[in-house]
Amino acid sequence: MQLNHVGLNIQSEEEIVNFYQNILGFHFEHQFDMPAELGNNIFGVNKQLKVYLYKKENILLELFVHSVNRGNSCSHICFKIKDRENIATKCKESNYQVIRVKRIEKADILFVKDKAGNYFELKDGE
Repeated sequence: MQLNHVGLNIQSEEEIVNFYQNILGFHFEHQFDMPAELGNNIFGVNKQLKVYLYKKENILLELFVHSVNRGNSCSHICFKIKDRENIATKCKESNYQVIRVKRIEKADILFVKDKAGNYFELKDGE
């Protein structure tokens, strides 16, 4: 089994450029409209939504533009990356939330959050 894609709710198309493209470094692949009937049958969202596919290396994100914030949840995506501190700095500079939990004798736990409330864990990677 392998991961095909991750679907996330975002609140605006501006978020795609500001967070996913400029900060996380994803690149545009494709855009389509999800019909209201399909959205209602799958997610209980009875309105047509714009959907953007963005890719970075082997990770494909399906970004649904929908103004409803998903609220509190433990859902998150974890990226193992070389430059996690650089990403955290870019987030701070662009007014995105950075959550850091200091640990003794282990790397800090580091999460960043987009404006729609999606959480991203950033782990040190090679």
